[in-house]
Amino acid sequence: MNNNLLLRWKQPLIVFILGFCLIFLMQNVLKVVLFQYELYHRVNLKNKIVEPSSLLLDTGMKTLDSDLYLPEHEGIIAINGMEKLIPKLTFTCSKHDIKEMRIANDMSTNITFLGLITPDTSCSIYGLHSPINASYDSKNAITLDNYTITPYLGSRIKIIRHFPNNSYLMTITDPLNRQLYFNNTDERNVVIFLGYKDKRIDIQSKINTNNHYHKFTEKLSDNIYIDVYVTPKGLTDIVHSELDLVNTFLGILIFIICLFLWLRPQQRTITMAIERGIKKKEFIPYYQPIINSVTGSIIGCESLIRWCKANGEIISPAIFIDIAEQNKQIYEITDLLISQVTNDITKLNNISDDFFIGINVVPRQLQNQTFATKLLNTLSANKVPNHRISIEVTERTPFTDLASAKAVMQRLVDNHIGIKLDDAGTGFGGFSYFQELPINTLKIDKMFIDTIGTCDVKANILNAIISFGKEAKLTMIAEGVETLEQVNYLKTQGIFLIQGFFYAKPMPFSDLERYIDNNIKKDKH
Repeated sequence: MNNNLLLRWKQPLIVFILGFCLIFLMQNVLKVVLFQYELYHRVNLKNKIVEPSSLLLDTGMKTLDSDLYLPEHEGIIAINGMEKLIPKLTFTCSKHDIKEMRIANDMSTNITFLGLITPDTSCSIYGLHSPINASYDSKNAITLDNYTITPYLGSRIKIIRHFPNNSYLMTITDPLNRQLYFNNTDERNVVIFLGYKDKRIDIQSKINTNNHYHKFTEKLSDNIYIDVYVTPKGLTDIVHSELDLVNTFLGILIFIICLFLWLRPQQRTITMAIERGIKKKEFIPYYQPIINSVTGSIIGCESLIRWCKANGEIISPAIFIDIAEQNKQIYEITDLLISQVTNDITKLNNISDDFFIGINVVPRQLQNQTFATKLLNTLSANKVPNHRISIEVTERTPFTDLASAKAVMQRLVDNHIGIKLDDAGTGFGGFSYFQELPINTLKIDKMFIDTIGTCDVKANILNAIISFGKEAKLTMIAEGVETLEQVNYLKTQGIFLIQGFFYAKPMPFSDLERYIDNNIKKDKH
């Protein structure tokens, strides 16, 4: 993957990975939240408390105990439905009573059985005689006012309405676990209690609650409440469908965010990254030696900017130079480069008197006297002789004010700072600059060097460039030289100053120091 693509995808990829890691780490939290929400929603959907006046009976009976005020939709313990039925009964188990109980059962959302027991007879929705009696264990029952609430088989609740003449109206609710959660799980994974004040009755409790650790508590009225405990396995079983939906939604959301980050204008992304890099001083010089092919001596270097991230990643200038120039960030980068180069020069030992380091500068900088002033001040502050630095003018952008550029460049030349035309023949201006500006060195671009030994038409351009340089009495440096054949050909053309992989690749300053030491030892040998 090239650096350009890597830089574009880097932030979205990091967000993508971190996002899915976060989803993975949040799974248990999401399960608990979904479990709490689902039970709260299902309990409160039908169990909001209503005003006492809404439950006054047509029979003229007193208002029910406040703990029995349940909603119009019957709620978890379905007492309101029974109260609505009472005025319609004759309490004789007649066909009318059976019919009314069947209608109430059919209309109810959570009643599975209704039965009536009187001192003389009994009946239910199944006809005469009730298959379920009104007995209950007082230790596992809640009694309030005229009602007794007690567990029944299969997580159901039996509700018994007592009447003064020893008559009873009974209802059996749907299984409470089915009312509380959609998905099935083993009953051993869930414990359900119904509580009234300080007393709790077991609705579904097959093992000790110490083995359950997620608790849900919700009031059904002022003093009636429901407690639910669930094991990790039960928690997963209950919320797995909803969890899959939430995970899918979060995954899509992360993907959309990453897509948005990727679709952002690349220039803006790189511009922001460059800004951070400048603040962190991540732009540093690499040095590529320039060698005299006749003597083998190092006569100088070109400093090449490199973006070295904190993690050691090195980003090619091809990715950021054009954008940095467009946004004028290149000025700050060049300032960093000049500061580091002048500091490095002071550390070099045993270099020749004419040794120099070239620094690339865009034309716009050379149209401003402030640049020249800052450069000269920096050299003076570091006690670096001016001739140790040379300016290499790039042709990627044109000069817009040749008169100003000439004045700035002449000031530098007068202060013994050489001016070189970099990548000659590949950009704006070309050789016309030599007629207008005080440039004394021409650097032949690799594009033309690569034509040596080939039939490429640009080989003729190379010879024309060399002829022009000789005619104009310019110093010429060949860039991008990689083979002995190229070195030998250039020698025949009188070009002896070579920069390229044949002698050395661009290197950090520590490697340059060793390279110069080895070069000196070689010269002595």
